[in-house]
Amino acid sequence: MKIRQANPEDVGNIVTIIAHHASQGLMLPRSAGALTAALDSYMVADDGGRIVGCGGLDKYSDDSAEIYGLATSPAGSPPGTGSAIVQALIDRAREDQISKVFALTLAPGFSTRMGFKTVEHRDLPLKVWKDCVACPKFGNCDEIAMVLVLN
Repeated sequence: MKIRQANPEDVGNIVTIIAHHASQGLMLPRSAGALTAALDSYMVADDGGRIVGCGGLDKYSDDSAEIYGLATSPAGSPPGTGSAIVQALIDRAREDQISKVFALTLAPGFSTRMGFKTVEHRDLPLKVWKDCVACPKFGNCDEIAMVLVLN
């Protein structure tokens, strides 16, 4: 399995992976248009030509970025796919001189194993005012806010 930059040919697969998890209420859906517009921020897990996972890194400020859209294929993926994607996104953040990455997640155990610490949503004001206020879950969010400080 190889983690690589997403390309336009991957959009359909990414939409399918995310739509599956969104249909179960585990993440927000993303349209093909939105994914295409944000394609530069996405990486995929490519297992012999089959896309088995995805995730994005969205820069919020000079020193912070969000890991988002993290999902693996409902058809199955090699063990460690999610961790490999997150590690590649962390590496990208370090290359971009980002000192803190954060995520909103329903899987805090996974994020904790990756080194993230739980914080309050109010500790991420840029996220709250940029995205959360427009979210259908605003005011009743069930996601856990987590941060990883990079050295």
